[in-house]
Amino acid sequence: MTEKVKKKEKYSSSGKKHYSAPALEKGLDLLELLSSEVDGLNIAEITSRLGKSVGELFRMLAVLEQRGYIETSKDSDKYRLTLKMFSLSNRFPPIKRLTSLANPLMRRLSYVIEQSCHLVIYYEGKGHVVVQQDSPSTRIFSVRLGAEAPLMNTCSGHLLLAFSDVEEREIMLNKIPENHPRPNKEAFECILNKVIKQGFESIVSAQAQGVKDIGYPVFDDRGQIVAALVVPFIGFLDGSHSVDTNLAHENIKSTAGEMSSLLGFGV
Repeated sequence: MTEKVKKKEKYSSSGKKHYSAPALEKGLDLLELLSSEVDGLNIAEITSRLGKSVGELFRMLAVLEQRGYIETSKDSDKYRLTLKMFSLSNRFPPIKRLTSLANPLMRRLSYVIEQSCHLVIYYEGKGHVVVQQDSPSTRIFSVRLGAEAPLMNTCSGHLLLAFSDVEEREIMLNKIPENHPRPNKEAFECILNKVIKQGFESIVSAQAQGVKDIGYPVFDDRGQIVAALVVPFIGFLDGSHSVDTNLAHENIKSTAGEMSSLLGFGV
């Protein structure tokens, strides 16, 4: 190893080596910044947020645009993320397999119960929506594909935590981001016990008024939870919706069970 490379090595408190790659770090900083900006940012806003000069970032923006990771619209100078990152993540075999078998089942479910539904997986301290299906109804409430869900105070988070083994659950809890709700130990234990005992979760949404989230776990061939199938159930005051929550429960449960079977659970 050359002296030049050795000088760039850094060590964390755990003793792990940290390497410096300035150009790569700038590119990742750009992607992470734009990931939280739905309407995008122009170059002046980007340089201000990252504390960099136009000269430092101009080529990086140009290359990311050429490779299809970011884009600008014809009538705007703002850069925004494309769906390429999401597309790449879905090429990962387990997710690709899950989404391919889930799509037709979720289309059928949403048609039968006239409600939207979505599928959430766990990754790095959060839930992530990997499949989303709109209701055929003229009135729709749905969660955006790719949206993140806190593990605490959400139907999907409760399911993902409750049906994970103890060791995995501890890892998940330790990775909850600082800006997400943190668990109260006593209340959290009550939630987990309730979800495990009843086999599902049904709570009033903490994010949207008038919505009751109903969810069931999806398991793989090893009996491990791989996703939570969730329906943000909305009622209709005019009585035009014929499917009640009991019938919704039956269909959500059977759909989650069918997904699990296709993944090899219970075989």
